[in-house]
Amino acid sequence: MTPDQYDQEFECSWVANVPGAIYGKELQELLEEKRITKVPYDPSSKVHTFWDLGIGDSTAIWFVQTEGRAINVIDYIEARNEGLPYYVGVLQRKGYLYGDHWAPHDIEVRELGSGKSRREVAWDLGLNFRVVPKLPIEDGIHAAQMLIPRCWFDQDKCKVGLEALRHYHRAYNEKTRSFRTSPVHDWSSHAADAWRYCAVGLKEQKDWSHPPQRFASSDYNPFTHKGDTQWVS
Repeated sequence: MTPDQYDQEFECSWVANVPGAIYGKELQELLEEKRITKVPYDPSSKVHTFWDLGIGDSTAIWFVQTEGRAINVIDYIEARNEGLPYYVGVLQRKGYLYGDHWAPHDIEVRELGSGKSRREVAWDLGLNFRVVPKLPIEDGIHAAQMLIPRCWFDQDKCKVGLEALRHYHRAYNEKTRSFRTSPVHDWSSHAADAWRYCAVGLKEQKDWSHPPQRFASSDYNPFTHKGDTQWVS
């Protein structure tokens, strides 16, 4: 992204905050401090992923590396109406060295059809999830707000996710003349929920020396949906 494109995409469109924006202050500071920039992948450092898993809805994933107290957010993906094999394929194609994969507590709920939880299905595909501790949403939002000042975001790969965080907001109640407590659930919620899980998961994670995750070996093409797939440990 050129400097002119950066100004067009971020500086101009971000000046006017979304009313009730939950991360407006933090993102404005992020922008002013030029922490939306090129953030290259460091192949010597593990990439941790943080998921909001949709059922018949969008799934959002943030890709994060740590460097001391600094958080490098190197990538973001979101897709709709895709199963776990699709996302496993995407992760594999990216070629990152993975550390931990984090998902919300409902990944352990068993599905009526198969009797398996999505965590078990993911394990069968070669992906081992850790479960983010369940917190009240306001506590999670606070943790997410506190995390942003430590972050650097890749301006290209995280553009869609950042726009969602900018838009994530509380609705205004005309009767009480105040903003509602609960965030609006809309297209931005998936990225925002995954970001909240990122903040809680990073706080929970005590040891960064976990071995890389076992992963699937596949010729599955996540972009064309073609090719035979064979998952192995």
